[in-house]
Amino acid sequence: MSLKRKFHRLKLVLSDIRFWPFYFQRRFTHPKTRNAISTVVAKLRPSAAQMTNHDDVAKHLNELNHAGLSHLGRLLSFEQCSELRNYFSGKLVTDFYRSESTLPFLPGSNERHPDAHIAHHNAHDIINAPYLLELANDPRILDIAAAFLGCKPTLTYLAAWWSYHTEKGAQQAEWFHRDVDDWRFLKLFIYLTDVDDKSGPHIYVTHSAASDKLTKIRRFEDDEVISAFGEKNILHLTGSAGEGFFEDTYGIHKGQPVKEGRRLIFQAVYSMFPLPYGPKTPVVKLSELTITRSISPDPWINRVYIAL
Repeated sequence: MSLKRKFHRLKLVLSDIRFWPFYFQRRFTHPKTRNAISTVVAKLRPSAAQMTNHDDVAKHLNELNHAGLSHLGRLLSFEQCSELRNYFSGKLVTDFYRSESTLPFLPGSNERHPDAHIAHHNAHDIINAPYLLELANDPRILDIAAAFLGCKPTLTYLAAWWSYHTEKGAQQAEWFHRDVDDWRFLKLFIYLTDVDDKSGPHIYVTHSAASDKLTKIRRFEDDEVISAFGEKNILHLTGSAGEGFFEDTYGIHKGQPVKEGRRLIFQAVYSMFPLPYGPKTPVVKLSELTITRSISPDPWINRVYIAL
């Protein structure tokens, strides 16, 4: 990293207090230590006791605690996914990994840099997309997140991005790694395109979230992960558009590089504290949402994105 970039990073960290607890908790990488501290921290956060209980919460919580992954089944219909693909196809995206290609472009255009393996939509377009905000606030989804966190969740980050084939091979998060975002956090993934072995399936190493193997914050080679956990625990998560899963991404995971076509995925992150990669101020007022909503957003859960 250049001196200029280091200075810019330092200035950013000093000016945004969300980075302080973020970097502090990253100093603790042993799973048992993190779990013990997060249990204490959860007691100091708003309680989820007032949230409704759904019958399958215990099942999903057990799967997350043991395997780190829990399948949610179909969350969006084929028709809804088609509508979302059409919506996002007409919205600009940005590749933030290449300084020479930061100008926004349409997902299917020729303006994408040939090495750009992913391109993200902006927060305003995501929150105004059909179905996604409602889904992120679905009572069943929130119940599972609350049960896992041990407190009322904060909807701290919404993302939608396209993944592309390049000639460079694996880049960035396409190498195995752990996310170390908060003392405890949970990520919801929903495929918006059909995903097979050639279109960039998400890959997760079951039982790795609670393991003390490979806990350094770095990228891992495939051989390291196979040696530590065995091939039987490395899952390639293919699926149809509309299918979703919850994942504790402190567990080791990666995105498989796309070989053919394009992949569109939606992600919602639930955490204890607002995270520095989410919006610093709310994106919209509730009255400004461009699509009629069928929900009454909880002010605490949605405070990062919506000014109520």
